[in-house]
Amino acid sequence: MNTTTAVQRQTELAYRTRINRVMRYIQDNLDEPLRLQALADVGGFSPFHFHRTFAAYVGETLAAFVRRKRLIRAARQLVNTAEPITTIALAAGYETPSAFAKAFKRDAGVTPRALRAANAPLAALIFNRLVMATSAEKVARTPMNRRNLPMHQQPDIRVLPNQQVLYVSRKGMIDQNFTQAAQAAFGILEQFLRDHHLQNKWQYCLGITPDEPGVVPPTECRFDAGYILCEGVEVTPEGEVAFQTLPAGRWAVFLHRGSYETMWQTWNVVYRDWLPASGEQLREAPPYEVYLNHPERTKPEDLETEIFIPIQ
Repeated sequence: MNTTTAVQRQTELAYRTRINRVMRYIQDNLDEPLRLQALADVGGFSPFHFHRTFAAYVGETLAAFVRRKRLIRAARQLVNTAEPITTIALAAGYETPSAFAKAFKRDAGVTPRALRAANAPLAALIFNRLVMATSAEKVARTPMNRRNLPMHQQPDIRVLPNQQVLYVSRKGMIDQNFTQAAQAAFGILEQFLRDHHLQNKWQYCLGITPDEPGVVPPTECRFDAGYILCEGVEVTPEGEVAFQTLPAGRWAVFLHRGSYETMWQTWNVVYRDWLPASGEQLREAPPYEVYLNHPERTKPEDLETEIFIPIQ
């Protein structure tokens, strides 16, 4: 093993150790608010990017991990104590028993009352289902499956100035992607371009995701559809159309080839595999995507997208 490889593995081990520290803290403090800033501090991470790093390593978002750990504790209480279900629901972070029952059935496959009434073998089966709760997508994201998603390339490092982006924002993340929100936002933005005769006066088409489902509920996560206009082109935004600025700085740029629906795989490889081994540090700016071809004129497997990661 050469020196570079040894250092990379040491760095990756340090990342895993810090993530494990956060996971243990969560397990030991389920009655606490467990806010993002506090958890990032426990692991020594910047809160701005911590949710992405956590999800890439653990295989589920920070919020989902906390919720599942609280439901596992609730399952133990249902089986081993006579605590009222309402009390257990409140301790798990749910305001009403009905909300608790809905979440519990979604993850465990049965209602809290059914678990409490189950015989020991069935209760053990249900409990194990909660402990091992996962999905095919989550399994694909976990570190033990990293060989399925190799990082074939080193990023292109670019230093960019402030960039003005003409954009429209829409909310809603479904099944790990913003397809519906993106279509709605781009529909409004492209109509604006047509109305102002700007169809051929832009340089880049991009998507910015300022929120994360690990922090914000997926239905409330924003997708900003944007265009960077050609130099010298001026327009006055109106209605839902506005300008925002991408801050100047260094960016690590990765190329994703394939469907937008599998983009999360490349994102996770970047945060889980490349970042710890690179020695780079993230800076507080939103990452974004630049779409190099049009989905209506390109087969999904031939789509190309550049992913821009802000680095110091």
